[in-house]
Amino acid sequence: MESTQVIIVGGGVAGLAAAKNLGTGIKYVLIEAQNYLGGRILTVDAAPDLFIDMGAQYVLGNKSALYNVCNELGILFRDDDTPDDAVVVTTEGKIINSELMDKAADFWERSIDEAADKFDSRKARKPISFAEFVPRRFERRLVSSSLFSQNLIEPITNYFIKLETTDANCSSLYDLNLIEYSNYENPPGAYENELKNGGYRPFINYLKSFIHNDEQICLNCEVTRVRFLAEERKLLVEINDLQKQQTKTMLCDHMIWTTSLGYLKDHFRRIFTEEKDLIQQKQNAIANIGFGLLNKVVLIYTNKFWRENADSIKLLHTRKHQIFEMSDMLRQQLHDERIDPNVVQEIAHELSYCGVLPSTNIPVLICWFAGPIALIIENLNEQIVGQICHETICSYLKVDQNSYPLVRTLKSGWHSNKYIRGSYSYQSIHSNKQDEHELRTSYAPDGVQRILFAGEATHEQHYGTANAAFETGIEAAKKVLSIVNSRQ
Repeated sequence: MESTQVIIVGGGVAGLAAAKNLGTGIKYVLIEAQNYLGGRILTVDAAPDLFIDMGAQYVLGNKSALYNVCNELGILFRDDDTPDDAVVVTTEGKIINSELMDKAADFWERSIDEAADKFDSRKARKPISFAEFVPRRFERRLVSSSLFSQNLIEPITNYFIKLETTDANCSSLYDLNLIEYSNYENPPGAYENELKNGGYRPFINYLKSFIHNDEQICLNCEVTRVRFLAEERKLLVEINDLQKQQTKTMLCDHMIWTTSLGYLKDHFRRIFTEEKDLIQQKQNAIANIGFGLLNKVVLIYTNKFWRENADSIKLLHTRKHQIFEMSDMLRQQLHDERIDPNVVQEIAHELSYCGVLPSTNIPVLICWFAGPIALIIENLNEQIVGQICHETICSYLKVDQNSYPLVRTLKSGWHSNKYIRGSYSYQSIHSNKQDEHELRTSYAPDGVQRILFAGEATHEQHYGTANAAFETGIEAAKKVLSIVNSRQ
């Protein structure tokens, strides 16, 4: 039977970071169920000389290990002329001063800060949902200000609710734990750093370059069972080769588990069915911590139809009951695909934020969707989703949609990916600090850490980020090295 010192499960950022830091002195094998490395970092060739990150696309903070590597690789996008002004437009096509939205954003942050002061985690007897407090307090601030007209109060409130749902990656703000979320710590430094055209791909290639032997990487292989052998003091690992459609077993001393929380929610009990203590240790954490869905719809054009210096387009739905007028072409597409036209209304009313990709001269808009609507989008083809978004944006900007046709549409589908099942973790109304601690605690059936858990959901402070995945992968490798070295 094949044996190695360490098996790394998952070839995303955490797994690759662990492999890099184990170095050449440790025998290890990295097992990835998909046919590529990177996990929720996935850079695609969208067009000639255009690369799009369909998953993580920002480097958060400028004082982190991830930032330092990206900076050394020269892949951070820096341009003093980077657009920094939003186009804010209502259903009627009225352009709103972006400074008004900046003021509203300040009110929103103040409302969150007020919630943090009001609800002390040490005194709170029960979890409090974000939706119970922040939106109402925010709306009161808007009403009390002379800057906001009455007809904008509800649309602006709804815009920030959708924006926060997207940022938090939760199904609803009612499911977001207000106390835990308000105590969340962003990676230190400048918050969102853009990447050059090429996205995260050079970073993933950099990490992969430290795996010198291709035989240490097993793609299209899924770990289906893990059991600790007490007498041998080793882990017995069952692996299904998805291409060859055959199963093999391996022995290892330690395992670094880096799969998504979504995958663990689906398969944890089955994989570790014989490790009752491990199931008891982690079952509540895996069930309670949230794992949401965030999808992108990428619109690629030949010509730009929005303001030259715009970094985003923000839609304020001032007529929420207005029926969206679709084109004959879109209506025919829906008919051909047997899609309910009401889906168009849902997507049009949920579309609120479109980011402008700054790292290329090719006009690109990235539309963000979170929660239930993100799942609906996964079940539609790219052309229809793209056309709905295109027609919605053109309708608000009062632009002839036929004058600026779409060249291509891309969309992500993270929930449909059975090896990921979503985007990233969040603190749900059911989770607490104890759950976070239990999720990242190693499993030591014989007093030695045998299974170490890494990945964005296991980070104590920056969960939900590529930074977290990178740092926890490094930390897990260091722990393994310490254990191995202590025995020599």
